[in-house]
Amino acid sequence: MQLTKVLYHGLLSSAGYIILALLVIVNITFYKFLESDYQSATKAHNKAFSVITAYADESQVRAYVSKLSTNTRLVKNWNIIDKSNKMGAEEAIFLAKSSTVNLFESEQQYLLVSFASLLEMNLKPLIIFNFLFAVTCLLSITLTQRRLFKYWRVLIQLETWASRQAKDDNFKFFITTEDFHLVNTVRRLNQQRIQAKKGGQEIDHMIRSQTFLDKLTGLGNRRYFDNRLEALLQEEGDVNGAVFFIHFAPLDKLRTLQGKRATSHYVKNYASLLTPYLDDIQQSIVARLSYSEFAILIPYIDQTLVEKIASELVDKSERFVLPNNLDQGRVCYIGVKMFNQTETPFHILAEADLALRAAQLLGPSSWFMYESNNLPISEVKGSVRWRIALNKALEQNNFLLDLRPVLDFYGNVIQYEANVKMIDEEEKLISANIFMPMARKSGVIKEIDKAALNLVTEELKHQDTSKISVKIHIDSLLDRDFDLWLVKFLKKHVKNMPRIIIEVSEFDLTHNVKK
Repeated sequence: MQLTKVLYHGLLSSAGYIILALLVIVNITFYKFLESDYQSATKAHNKAFSVITAYADESQVRAYVSKLSTNTRLVKNWNIIDKSNKMGAEEAIFLAKSSTVNLFESEQQYLLVSFASLLEMNLKPLIIFNFLFAVTCLLSITLTQRRLFKYWRVLIQLETWASRQAKDDNFKFFITTEDFHLVNTVRRLNQQRIQAKKGGQEIDHMIRSQTFLDKLTGLGNRRYFDNRLEALLQEEGDVNGAVFFIHFAPLDKLRTLQGKRATSHYVKNYASLLTPYLDDIQQSIVARLSYSEFAILIPYIDQTLVEKIASELVDKSERFVLPNNLDQGRVCYIGVKMFNQTETPFHILAEADLALRAAQLLGPSSWFMYESNNLPISEVKGSVRWRIALNKALEQNNFLLDLRPVLDFYGNVIQYEANVKMIDEEEKLISANIFMPMARKSGVIKEIDKAALNLVTEELKHQDTSKISVKIHIDSLLDRDFDLWLVKFLKKHVKNMPRIIIEVSEFDLTHNVKK
């Protein structure tokens, strides 16, 4: 016995029983209403007929009764019997014992009035009402059954297929429509099971071919990119090249607003914008690293061409067609790393990632490049190591100011511009362009900005007239705790405030006006 069939027939039977119960309840209610109306009409007529006791003349009685009986279906017939007629009087009294005959008596006559029964009066309305109710219920059940069976049929067929599949492993199940995802999923799983069972080379080839490809764009994936970079560095001869890490920021916003499926065509279109940089002869490759990040590897390329390609990519990205509600000026960030054969893949990719973070810190769409050997190996850290290093530097206050003079036209010093540098574990100075992207990623920018302001006030104690400008990042200003700290700091050092210039990125301000 199939469970789906039992459930389906059970639903239909329940619907039939419910409608039958409704029919009974509605008929009883309708009958009670008619009965109440009938009794009210009968009482009204009895009251009217009882007035004949005031009439002595037979002609007056006949006229009155005829008038009352003309416009009603309740009175079937009536008769007047003279009391002087003993046989007629006895007959009138006998008939009055009937439930449908009422006897009214005057001084000289008996009035016999025969009323129609309740069923006799309302048989036709009851039949019409029940007929219309039954037709409505049958139409409702039929339409509901047709709509329900359209979908339920698939479950019945699916269970039938399952029982046949259990008996015959080669049984194939077909259905004409593609709208039923459960059936199609089961069919695909069964096909994959059969293919896996056969153990043929086709499925093995498919798995191998798809391992290094991004399914949506057809580009290489992260594994493919890493393998090609490693293979390039192992080639003989003087190997060099450039790695471009590209973050197309609108894809993240579109995915949040519309979902992956709705924005997949934007991913494909942007991937097609990068495919011209694929070159088998030059062995350049394009890969998709994550949902919104791409990478380009171009071997044997000089710095001039690298800069040209980076600028060209930013320009193309800014002209990419996007919905009107997205910011066209903050769409593409590119980190570039030029490398040679002496470097490791980890070192190359880490520097390219740091370059990308530095480009993101600049604000508008831009690119940033670390030239070869620009960073020592000790500075190429993962996110966890950076977080540890930054926290340790904050605890030990291992930051200092690099003051650069700002000169006027005549060479006079107007003010000093303060750039924060970090002292690492090996007591080497690390530029803000390197550690600030990781500080933002680690969520400690506001602590570094606090340290920078404190360093400025310390520096002003040793200078009497010079002004110092220091940059405060938008991440800090958008933090409520930092704002409260800044107010207290300004009140504490109110005397030095005319000599401190706080710089804020105009780009960050315009994009966070409301906040």
